[in-house]
Amino acid sequence: MEQAKAKNVGEYFGKLNKVGRTALSDSAMVGKGVELYFEKKFTPAQEKTLRTNVTKILDENFSGSYELGDLDYDAGESILMIKIADSGAPPKIPTDIQEAGSAFVLTQVLKKNKKFTSGADILGDSDTKSGLDKIFTGNYNDGLKEWTHSYFEHQEAFFQKFQPSQWDIFEHGGQDFMAFIKKQCQIVKEVTASGQLKDVGKYETWNPADIWAVKDKNKIKKDIDKAIQDDGSATLKELNNVLLNMLKDNRLIGLSLKKIDPKETASFVYVNKDPKKIEFAQVEEIKMSDIKFEIKTEKTKDGMSQGGYCLFGKYTINIIRTPTSGFSNLKFESVVKGSGGRGGAAPVAMVGQLLKSRNPSATFVNDNNKYPKTKDEFLKDIRDYEKMYKSLNGIIKGTKNYAEFEKMIISMYESKNSKSRGVAQSKLMQLHFFSDALAKKKNDPELWTDMLYLSLKVGKRFAPHGKLA
Repeated sequence: MEQAKAKNVGEYFGKLNKVGRTALSDSAMVGKGVELYFEKKFTPAQEKTLRTNVTKILDENFSGSYELGDLDYDAGESILMIKIADSGAPPKIPTDIQEAGSAFVLTQVLKKNKKFTSGADILGDSDTKSGLDKIFTGNYNDGLKEWTHSYFEHQEAFFQKFQPSQWDIFEHGGQDFMAFIKKQCQIVKEVTASGQLKDVGKYETWNPADIWAVKDKNKIKKDIDKAIQDDGSATLKELNNVLLNMLKDNRLIGLSLKKIDPKETASFVYVNKDPKKIEFAQVEEIKMSDIKFEIKTEKTKDGMSQGGYCLFGKYTINIIRTPTSGFSNLKFESVVKGSGGRGGAAPVAMVGQLLKSRNPSATFVNDNNKYPKTKDEFLKDIRDYEKMYKSLNGIIKGTKNYAEFEKMIISMYESKNSKSRGVAQSKLMQLHFFSDALAKKKNDPELWTDMLYLSLKVGKRFAPHGKLA
């Protein structure tokens, strides 16, 4: 019998499809132990049975100290934490290491004709394992196994679309070509609707590509330099057109990589290669009646559920706070059902501009410093949260009325738990956002489809790229 640690407990549950008779959708190692995910809401009797079954699995297979935490339900999913003393959970892997690992595995296929049939096969190849060990150094090495399924799926999906002979190299964030593209992003200007020129801003808000597949890098760089003059006259549209032509010629393609869940497969899709009406024909046909909205207000260990989202087809946009123990702004992040990966986060400034364009009288601002941080500030706030709540009553799930909601918010602000206070503020920000977003466009889905496009980096403003998710 093994000593319980997050790593071996996580691996054990990762192989299970069910706990008792209950379907287990996923599991993940976290700092305090292991989280188990179930796509249902449990009754008290069902929760008791679940806890009994999980405890039985642990007792029969592991020694050491562990206990079950609260069963939290949020946005259609229940999460049960297994707290493990001295859990040994691997640290969060930095983005540059994640990207370097994917680029390395792709290069192994490209340069050394490696053929992998699974994530385990990647680690079973001594040459590839040795290279990944050099990337996942020190404490990060324990997290390598967690990423190998994604790496297998990335290369599998990419080379189903392309032949290795079509490319010379893959480069990630810390290498030459990424630095070159980031420089081009700073050279060009975005043309606003009024004809003014402005800086593009951060690379990530324009181009989600994590790594680049390149054919004849020196010539690619020379051609881009020739097309994009560093004299203040070049525009973002020109740069996007250059990249689009190179993508269509299979000379250059930026790849957006998403982590693939253990039971999911990845697929390759072009983004911004063709008009969005071709690439996202189903989204373009969505009616307001096809969209489901929900603001969660059920009681949880942090006071209230953080959930707030709109759902249409296989896409969900989560409108929630950044996960933190304190106060933070809302984020707008899409999830693509069945892909195993997240769609991406919409640039918050662009969401604000989009909201204002659809509802000029909107007053919502995504700035937590402009919303209450204490009970007294909440009670003195001149915003009419009761009016907002009542206007959204049909999509609020949890509290019965505003009086109950307000009582919970006050209790959360009075809590010594900083996360609880942060959630209280974020619920008020959600009320404000949704009430503005739905105020005058209740029969117009364009705000929500456009928000989805922003999160997926779809549109003329964004770079053409490929997505592995």
